[in-house]
Amino acid sequence: MSTLLDDLTPAQREAVTHFEGPLLVIAGAGSGKTRVITRRVAWLLEQGVKPWQILAITFTNKAAGEMRQRVEALVPGNRVWVSTFHSLGARLLRQYATRLGLDPKFTIYDQGDRVKMVKNALGAADIDHVRFTPETIQAAISKAKNQLLTPDKYSSKAGDFFARTAAHVYPIYEKKMRDANAVDFDDLLIWPALALQNNAELRAELDERFRFVLIDEYQDTNQAQYVIARGLSIDQRNLCVVGDPDQSIYRWRSADIRNILEFEHDYPDARVITLDKNYRSTQLILDAANSLIRKNRQRKPKELVTEKGEGMPVRVATFETGRHEADTIAEEIKAAVEQGRRTYRDFALFLRINALSRTLETAFLEKRIPYQIVRGLAFYERKENKDILAYLRLLLNTRDNLSFERAVNEPARGIGKVSLEHLRNYAEPRELSLLAAALEVQKIPAIKGKAAAGLREFASLIVELQKHLDAPPDELMRLVIERSGYGAMLLGSGDEDDSERLANIEELITAAGQFAAEDSSRTIADFLEGVTLASDVDGWDEKQDCVSVMTLHAAKGLEFPVVYMVAVEQGLLPHERSLSESEELEEERRLCFVGMTRAKEELNLCHARMREFRGQTLYVVPSMFLDELPTEGVEIADLSGSYAAQAIPAWRSGPADADEGWAAAGIPMRSKSTPRSEKSSDSGQEYIEGMVVEHEAYGKGRVVAVHGYGAMRTVKIRFGAAGERSFRAEKAKLTVVKSGQV
Repeated sequence: MSTLLDDLTPAQREAVTHFEGPLLVIAGAGSGKTRVITRRVAWLLEQGVKPWQILAITFTNKAAGEMRQRVEALVPGNRVWVSTFHSLGARLLRQYATRLGLDPKFTIYDQGDRVKMVKNALGAADIDHVRFTPETIQAAISKAKNQLLTPDKYSSKAGDFFARTAAHVYPIYEKKMRDANAVDFDDLLIWPALALQNNAELRAELDERFRFVLIDEYQDTNQAQYVIARGLSIDQRNLCVVGDPDQSIYRWRSADIRNILEFEHDYPDARVITLDKNYRSTQLILDAANSLIRKNRQRKPKELVTEKGEGMPVRVATFETGRHEADTIAEEIKAAVEQGRRTYRDFALFLRINALSRTLETAFLEKRIPYQIVRGLAFYERKENKDILAYLRLLLNTRDNLSFERAVNEPARGIGKVSLEHLRNYAEPRELSLLAAALEVQKIPAIKGKAAAGLREFASLIVELQKHLDAPPDELMRLVIERSGYGAMLLGSGDEDDSERLANIEELITAAGQFAAEDSSRTIADFLEGVTLASDVDGWDEKQDCVSVMTLHAAKGLEFPVVYMVAVEQGLLPHERSLSESEELEEERRLCFVGMTRAKEELNLCHARMREFRGQTLYVVPSMFLDELPTEGVEIADLSGSYAAQAIPAWRSGPADADEGWAAAGIPMRSKSTPRSEKSSDSGQEYIEGMVVEHEAYGKGRVVAVHGYGAMRTVKIRFGAAGERSFRAEKAKLTVVKSGQV
């Protein structure tokens, strides 16, 4: 038997060795799906399939890179095409540009550039920017493209006033993009998808070329990606899709969970294999995750199991405030590292939204805990780096007016806003790019003196630098920094910040050099494309010994020994926008499930009683998802009292094998099933979870939670007709009912 199969489970082996025909692999969290995909690629090569006949697609550059490395280790020098959907689209568009009516030197505009172009389109349409912001219009256009709606089709469907406004802007935006020879992220999908739908010759050519297509994370595909996958697998129906409906978390990006749920409808003869053995987490973590996700209806039922043992209970930790939460987490992490039980990189903190990171960052800085915020392009979004990248983009695409406007006065060349406006007024009626207009600046009487000289100098510089486009990416970048005067500007400055900026552009050169060293055929165009298509997780450095802080969305595909999920509170997780729609609520539950299943050994679900958020201090309630956890294998740590007393009692309850975990840090624990009672120092009334009480307005109800101490103590009661209500205990007009009937 092939050594490729020796260490696989029967289900994994079945997926790897399936040869021709459609294949659906339902791969539970941590079930080794990357291993299955890479072994399948290697196995196909062993069967004599040619490398260029195999296409493997995933969703992030990081995942594609890992997959590529694993296949290379199995079959050195294989040259199989492993790509993200967007990188595939970019490559196809450049290859078939002339057949599709595109210039192959197009620029890919990032999110910031897209918003600027929409703003320009709003201005051209004379539409108020305040009432309809560029961001909201851009989002509407993006959604339309993901649904394969061209401007004409979108206009025909536009029902309300906002949609009609977006429909008016959409074709203007598209015209400006074509004039700039630019495409946006969504164009990298809609153009290939429409080509596969409408160009039978091209579709057949690509279908013949890619005999076997493998798609990872299929649950996150949108309509355009679905059409691409289908279009490549009509004549040769060897489409293998791998994914998990329980981990579909990109509905807001137009991902359609039905693509994976209805795969068997699209391919009635599909082979279906389920991978439910988890190699990552302990069983108690999986039990909690299974209990949660079981509440969803849009799924394919399965139960994750593991051979890693029961492990530590899942901890639900309650804090008095968000700051208390951050401080305690920081203290626990520091204690674990100082005691030699953990390293900083063992820890990850997951947030529903990035805005929650500020308090955590403050706590980490105060306690000198190294951390990294995983936000993808932060390095490339620095002003100085964007300036240099603008030069490079303009060299490749002389019609890129946004890059021209960014680079032309960096360093300063005496070209003001008025002069640029005169340049635009000259260029637009003549259908010239700003660079082409600058080369004719002597024909523009309104521009003179220093501004005219500056434009001539800049245009000549770009023309001269274009002669070096074939140079290695790092060499071309060094040339741009030197000849533009940008490096000298920073070097000659006495500002300490400019010294740091100089270090950043030098690091940019290093990044370009490393990129080229991996493959000598890579060009500056490849480097710029990689930067533009990077995702959040591509900015994560797993080798650094520091705590990782990221959103739950960015955490997908990663794993850590210890996970803290912060602010697991109603309105945040699930997000307030999801509470009125069942499909949105199910996606939030999947997002919570994804976060939980990143944890290998310890999982902490944290919430506070009060949280400073959006400029306000708010009373918050625990997430409904916490009520969906099992009663066994979950322990509650109510730390809110310790915050008020400025001390943490050194007691805990739970399995003895967990002693080396939370107990070592002195964290108090109690079983989830243990009732809690607290007494008001004012009224003397004792409330206990499960107690039946009567309210003069709402009638009888049952106490479901008691929080806080003294004047801050609250009682949450579930009434038969009025639902759940919370009261300040000392002021609540409640009567204890002796009978247990509600």
